Amino acid sequence: QQAASNVLVAVGQRFINKVMEEVLTKFQPGILPHYFVMQTFANLSVSNVFGMVPFLNSILGTMLPMLGMAKQDHMKAVFCY
Repeated sequence: QQAASNVLVAVGQRFINKVMEEVLTKFQPGILPHYFVMQTFANLSVSNVFGMVPFLNSILGTMLPMLGMAKQDHMKAVFCY
């Protein structure tokens, strides 16, 4: 899963729209996302800052109501990251 996340981040440096289109399908409101979906968002934000800006509104709008659902420490940490 870490390797797949790293591949998405590497591809997202050049093709951010295609990567985000696919990753956002795994990021649905009301359903706690997988740890590596959140980690991929975080790493994409670091590697392609300007490419992620158009997606921030939808990501944060979906993520903020989910914060209370993150009970495990590893999920809390990845939401912070």
